[in-house]
Formats: sequence, C-alpha cells, structure tokens
Amino acid sequence: MGMPGRENILVVDDEIELREAIAAYLNQEEGYEVQQASSGEEGLESLKKNVFDILITDMKLPGLDGNAVLQQALAIYPEIIGIIITGYGTVESAVQAMKSGAYDYIAKPFQLIEISLLIKQALERRRLKEENAYLKTQLKEKYRFESIIGNSQPMQDIFQLVETIAVTNSTVLVTGETGTGKELIAKAIHFNSQRKDQKIVSINCGAIPETLLESELFGHVKGAFTGAHHTRIGKFEQAHRGSIFLDEIGNMSPSLQVKLLRVLQEREFERVGGTEPVKVDVRIIAATSANLKDMVERNEFRSDLYYRLNVIPIHLPSLKDRREDIPLLTKHFIKKYCQNSNLELKTMSQDAMKLLMNYNWPGNIRQLENAIERAVALVGTRNLMLSSDLPSEIQKTNANLFLSEIYIPDEGVNFKIEISHVEKELILQSLKKSGGNKKQAAKLLNLKRTTLIEKLKRLNLLDQLNVD
Repeated sequence: MGMPGRENILVVDDEIELREAIAAYLNQEEGYEVQQASSGEEGLESLKKNVFDILITDMKLPGLDGNAVLQQALAIYPEIIGIIITGYGTVESAVQAMKSGAYDYIAKPFQLIEISLLIKQALERRRLKEENAYLKTQLKEKYRFESIIGNSQPMQDIFQLVETIAVTNSTVLVTGETGTGKELIAKAIHFNSQRKDQKIVSINCGAIPETLLESELFGHVKGAFTGAHHTRIGKFEQAHRGSIFLDEIGNMSPSLQVKLLRVLQEREFERVGGTEPVKVDVRIIAATSANLKDMVERNEFRSDLYYRLNVIPIHLPSLKDRREDIPLLTKHFIKKYCQNSNLELKTMSQDAMKLLMNYNWPGNIRQLENAIERAVALVGTRNLMLSSDLPSEIQKTNANLFLSEIYIPDEGVNFKIEISHVEKELILQSLKKSGGNKKQAAKLLNLKRTTLIEKLKRLNLLDQLNVD
C-alpha cells in the first residue's frame, strides 16, 4: 500500500530498459509508487485492479496503442493524468491524444527529470483545479449565510426557506435543540431582509431574572423602581426599524407573555413605570429549545401568543440528523482556531473523524466547536489531529460502525488506503469474533486460511496479534 500523499503511477512501455529506468527514477528519486506493464493489454489489466493517479504510456505499443490505453484509463478514472511518450513519427497522434484527454506528451530522447517535472506540473494544476472547484461550491452553497455551514439536504431546505421569508416582515419561530445555531438563522433572516442596514438586537429570555427582563425588553422611566435614576430605553426601542431576536422564549413569565402579545398585535408598549405608549416597527424572530406546543397543552405558555409567534416555523435539525455536515463543520472550526492561535492549518485523522461522525452530539454544533477548539489546543506541533486529542466522551464512541457513515471530504480520499482500512477492520472483527482462531476467522470472511494469512502479513497484523 502507498503512503498517504504518495501518488500511484503506471508506466506502460514495451522497451524494457526505458520502462525500468523511468520506474526506478520515479520510485527511488521522487518517492512515487510505480507499477509497470509491457503492453497495452497488460496495462489495462493493471488499471482494472489498482487505482492510479498518473498513466505514462508509449504511443507505439504492440497490439493496443497508447491512445487506446489512455482512453480506457480515462473511462475508468476521469481525473487520471495521462502522459504520452512519442518517438519519431508519432508526434501527430500524440497531439490528437492531448485533444482527447492526455495532459501532455514527451518526445524521445528525453531526460528522466523532464518526466518528473511534467508530473509535478500536472499534479499542481490538478490541485489548483480541485481547490478552485471547492471554493466555488463554498461560495455558492456552503457559506450563503454568514457562518451557517451545511451541505446536507435539511440545511439546504432551510437556506431556501430563509431566502424566501427574509424579504417579508412575518414573525418567525425557530425551534431546535440547544447548540443547533438558532441565533445564526435569526441573523441570516435579518441580513437577507430589507432591514439589514438597521440593528438586530438579541436577548436571551432564559438568562435574565423575570424582574429585570421586563425592564430589559421595554425600558423604564426615571423613578420606576429603586435605582431607576434615569429613563432607559429597552431592547424593543433599540431594535426600531430592525429586528429583535428573543431566544428561549419558553422561559418568559405569563405576565410578560401578555405584554409581548400586545407588542405583536398593536406594535406598541409602555416602559416600566410609564403611561405613554411607545410605537415600534420591529420584526420579531423568536427561538426556543423547549416544545412550545406541549407547553401550551400544559397551560405553561399562552396559546394566542404561540400562534402569533408561529407564523413561519423553522426547525433546525440536531447534528446527529445531519452527520454529513460534520466534516465540513470540523474543517471550518479547525481553520478558525488555528488562525486564532497563529498555528499552521491542522488536519483531522480518518480515525478521529470516524469518532466525530459516530458520536451523538447532545450539545450539537456548539459541543463540536468546543471539542475542536480543545483538540487544536492539544495538538501541539503535530499537523495531524488524533483520536486522543478529542474529549474522552467522544473517544468512547464506537468507531467500528465504519460502514455506517462513509464520508468523502472535498479534497477526496486515497481509495487504496481507505479500502485497506475497511479490510483491516473486517479482519480484526472476524478474529475478535473467532477468539483469534485464523481458520474460523477465514470461514467467517469466506476466505481461504492461506489468503487470510497473506492479508495479515500485508497489513502488518501478524506480529501484532496473538492468534493461533
């Protein structure tokens, strides 16, 4: 198996000396994984069995020529980099091959370093192309609203809904578990509306004692209560012509619910201790992690207020219901905290990512962000973040659900390495089940015992395991 980042190259040439010289140079001098084939037919067999990043083929081959090999290689791997070797008289057909998908051609005689430079240029161009495509999709889909990140279907539906309703003045009720990003949605609605040049004022109704909450929301007049030395305007007046975000609305007392209902109906209120009505033009966006419908049935929340708030409901899914967004969010938080600490950008190992994908996230995105902030702080000078950098409750997750959540990051994966992880996992699980008995484990996998032993050797598992 190749190391991560070591590209796999197939060299197809019937001239044995040239073929072996190219292979030896690319392997020993440049560190690539190289396989050889002496004919087009042999090359195709290799292409069907292994994954290659680069194909180097002579144009003139006995039987199947270089162009035919390239066309079939492109049919299997559309992103493969094809380099054609041409001799005297085949330059024209090499140019044709470029028109139909080859990266470049190199004419004999040539220095081996020329091939190496061509490969590096091709890999760089491919990297830039992938990066460009990634940035375009990021701009178009993933970051359409401030820092709400998600490419999963539930999030795409929410983006669509937010875009549609932002231009209206309707009251919105955002529901969802703690940590799902309700305030971000409120801001997205505000900043995509005609009110975007005015303020969005936020207040958490669950974090302020009831006695103070009324004054915070509606303000007070001088002398309204002990310590009220000046008239003070509240959050509603501060949000005039803009939007107000009332978080954890379910925690509001019954008397305040009545006053909020009046604001929704009349667009006016009185300051605490005052008698003059104050008119306001605000859009109300409320949020709750409680089930208001249940609270209405238990007479803990006014039904008339509930229906006034629930004009446009938006329900945010919990993180476990949008697991495919976890790699995207993880990448975003790694970048954020590496930049905050002036660190080089770190990457999450596959094993650690599997744990993140299989954990249930009771605290949702906020909990994920905290876990990544902690991991960035612990990773030190290493560039790869490991399972051991994650909080202990995440480390206890069963990452052996490896097939339940296969994720492919935007930069792609090394197919051969990923398949070897799956192969290793299957072998380890079968040995565990058979109590270390290789014959029994092979039977569970429908393999011959000798085949299992070969695989154990190849995956360097034989010495690590205490098996009979």
